[in-house]
Amino acid sequence: MKKNQYKANKRLSLSGVLMSAALFFSISAGYSQTPATIVTTGTKVIIEAGSSLNSSENFVMNSGATLDVQGTLVLKKNLVNGNASANSLGSGAVVFSGTTSQSISGPNVIQNLELNNSAGLNVLNDTKVNGVLTLTSGVVALGSSHLLLGPVASVGGTPSASSMVATTGVGELRKEYTAAGSFTFPVGDVTAPATEYSPVTVNFTSGTFASGSYVGVGVVDAAYPGTAGSYLSRYWTVTSSGITSYQCNPVFTYVPADVTGNEPDIFCFKVDPTLPWIAYNASNSVAHTINATALSSLGIFTGNLGNGAVPPAIRSLQDKTISTGPECADAAQTMLIAGNGTTYIVTGIPAGSVNHIAGTNIKYYPGTKVESGGYMHGYISTTFCSPYIHPGATAPLISGVEGPEGFGNQSNSFFKIYPNPTPGKFTLELNGDVTSAQVHVDIFGVLGDRILSKDMQVDRKQEFSLAEKPTGVYVIHVTSGVDSETQKIIKR
Repeated sequence: MKKNQYKANKRLSLSGVLMSAALFFSISAGYSQTPATIVTTGTKVIIEAGSSLNSSENFVMNSGATLDVQGTLVLKKNLVNGNASANSLGSGAVVFSGTTSQSISGPNVIQNLELNNSAGLNVLNDTKVNGVLTLTSGVVALGSSHLLLGPVASVGGTPSASSMVATTGVGELRKEYTAAGSFTFPVGDVTAPATEYSPVTVNFTSGTFASGSYVGVGVVDAAYPGTAGSYLSRYWTVTSSGITSYQCNPVFTYVPADVTGNEPDIFCFKVDPTLPWIAYNASNSVAHTINATALSSLGIFTGNLGNGAVPPAIRSLQDKTISTGPECADAAQTMLIAGNGTTYIVTGIPAGSVNHIAGTNIKYYPGTKVESGGYMHGYISTTFCSPYIHPGATAPLISGVEGPEGFGNQSNSFFKIYPNPTPGKFTLELNGDVTSAQVHVDIFGVLGDRILSKDMQVDRKQEFSLAEKPTGVYVIHVTSGVDSETQKIIKR
């Protein structure tokens, strides 16, 4: 050590475990020490600009101790900050460059943080970086803590599967926003058998940003419950705080190993366990990304079988069980159902319901089965599913429309049916905007056969009965002048 500066006639030990009661302590030039450092209450340690302090053991700050890094603090082991409130460590850099796994604990506010340790760094308490987070080597694992990047913070190094931030628990990588702009969150996962890098770019094109506004990102390497068919075994949670009246365009990057099924069929979905799923844009199978545009709210995003305007020419549906609905599957030319020892089952309890639409032909092979109470309707058309929601999720999917072709939404329909489900009898009532003198009603049974065809020429409300029919899903098609709509009713 070239220079030691300190005030007060109190004991100072550099080679042992104690730095006690010095009111001011400064180290300039280079200095290495072992085996540990404990900065006790009332002690202030300054590492001057252009200087570095190398600690080969744990660097411990007791409550009431102060560390002012103006140069560089190089740590081979852990950083332990015993202060109870957010504690700035200065305007310099803290570098974790050990050879075994390291950790950082306490409420640390760091100007520049670098990880250069292939064994990684565990963030044990919420930590903030105001300058540059440099990812040279190793994974920053968040666990249940958050890593917050300040308003002007940036990411250095070359983020990858071997140098990134892993959201291994509920902790998020957060970034403060003060205005519209874009930031790429260098996140990924360390789920066995592979560590995978799956960054998220969040671009705000407009919005109101309160002081301290931030976006938080987490990623899980697993299929979101309810995804099926063609989907990603990965989903991202994107949260925000203090940002209002915004439009946002997020882009999510996945790895090819995340893809199950046909990648071009995968679309970006905003998913929710209780709300309708919303479909956005088709995946980019070259860049391996999905994206959404013009969002006014954030949430959980994944890739699932999408709602392309033009479906693939040939689609094969095998080994599927449809127990929800209404669902829809389509092909521009040919659909192939079951066959070659596979199955395609539409259940009766719970009642499954599905439409099959193809431009040329539909082939149902052995293994296709519709149970009593289930509904399956196949027909030739060039008006395809909108949205494409087969084989369905735990909640209905929407894409700026009321629902899949063949089924209506009572809140926007010119007729309503009730009660639904029904034990047998139900009422069909026309809404007030129906002006046609003649209204025609068709009811189709669980096997797709027409079981009733009737005109409603006078009454705006009429009772029908399915009392003698088996339980299941029935389709009611109503025509009024040039308008026609379809709804389903379930007989219990």
